[in-house]
Amino acid sequence: MRTHKHKLNKIMGILPGVVNGFLWVTLLSAMFAIMPISSIFATKTRESKLNDWALTKADWLQKKLSPVFCDLFNNIISTKNAAIGESESIKLPFTVSKFRVRRDLEAQMLELVNKERRSEGLKELRPDEEMAVLARKHSADMFKRGYFSHISPEGKDPFQRINEEKIRYYTAGENLALAQTLQIAHDGLMNSPGHRANILREGFGRVGIGILDGGIYGLMITQNFRN
Repeated sequence: MRTHKHKLNKIMGILPGVVNGFLWVTLLSAMFAIMPISSIFATKTRESKLNDWALTKADWLQKKLSPVFCDLFNNIISTKNAAIGESESIKLPFTVSKFRVRRDLEAQMLELVNKERRSEGLKELRPDEEMAVLARKHSADMFKRGYFSHISPEGKDPFQRINEEKIRYYTAGENLALAQTLQIAHDGLMNSPGHRANILREGFGRVGIGILDGGIYGLMITQNFRN
């Protein structure tokens, strides 16, 4: 009887409930952070310190839930139309502030592009770091402000962005893609006449590719070509 009333025993009795509650908060924090919706809850959760810890400790959660959100993602950007036309604009139902540059995928996409060019007897494109920096900036802007378009919300087109960076060119072009995988993005570009024309344009000699990985939100890809 005295053991039951002991303070240590009471503390130990409370401890499982505290731990259980903390685990649920952590789980919900991670879930809110990766949900592809724009909500005050998702935004606040992504910005919290608890969420930083939760996402670090629970990467598996995103992998488990990713298939659940694939259908929603494809309703926003069709698998067959991962690319977007020159005058089109899509408002995304989410924003992404935490993403990472995927230089490995940029190198792989350059190889995919050059494979297409080789098959047509064209000279391979050289990697262009100046244009890659510009491409990453545009990909980041689209993620952060939740849009998918060659034209920024202020009305700036690709050529204005190139000129602002004081990058010299005679001819230039831009391709955009948003997809769950690199191959889907590449196929979408090649299935679009305008984007395919840029990839296979004989007058282009260099390309800068900017790929940002938004996790469950997909890959935001910008290709900037110049002579």
